[in-house]
Amino acid sequence: MKKRIVLMLAGLLLCSALAGCGQTDANSSGAVPAGEMQLAPMQLSDEQYSVLSLADIGVREFIAYEYQTDENLRCITTIRYILNDALEWEPADSGSGRTYGDAPPPSPIGTIALTDKGGGQGFTHVLRERGESSTGYTSSAPGLPEEVAAGGLAVGVGVQQEAVPIVYDEEIPLLVRTFRDKSELYVYDAARDFADPSRFEGDLFTEAYTVTFSDTLPE
Repeated sequence: MKKRIVLMLAGLLLCSALAGCGQTDANSSGAVPAGEMQLAPMQLSDEQYSVLSLADIGVREFIAYEYQTDENLRCITTIRYILNDALEWEPADSGSGRTYGDAPPPSPIGTIALTDKGGGQGFTHVLRERGESSTGYTSSAPGLPEEVAAGGLAVGVGVQQEAVPIVYDEEIPLLVRTFRDKSELYVYDAARDFADPSRFEGDLFTEAYTVTFSDTLPE
């Protein structure tokens, strides 16, 4: 039930962020300046925060970004990584996302959200372009390891705090999440801690999610 609620709310919130799912004027929330290729944290209104609160969905369970590219966009790929014992990131999958073929995308502006389905099921990626009336593209990551999904652990989450420029074929960290059996947690940052995961040494399980925008099609 919570999984369905989270996905429904993600669709509604992303829709409202994109100027009512139908307008084609400049980015309505102001997170990304018009004409700039950027990815920025989505700025939720007080009303949107209230909707999440009423559904008992915390800020660590709904992480959303707005992006703006240009007519050269051909592919958006998200990848989940898992940190191994050598403190190296290993891709947990080959990536998922959206390709547009040789034609320009319907819109170079959109939103990306990571929503936690709860119950140890892991994050779901939701990608919506401006003008889409449906829930857009959705893909679910594998569930968490059993010893982590059981709960009772300290959980730390880090995201992108500020707008970052989009450069085609350069990976952008969206989120890092770590589980530890220690009470203390740090202030995590997706960009910093993805580049240097040393602070996760000794944690039980750590994952990361990234996005790559490309102006070429995958081979």
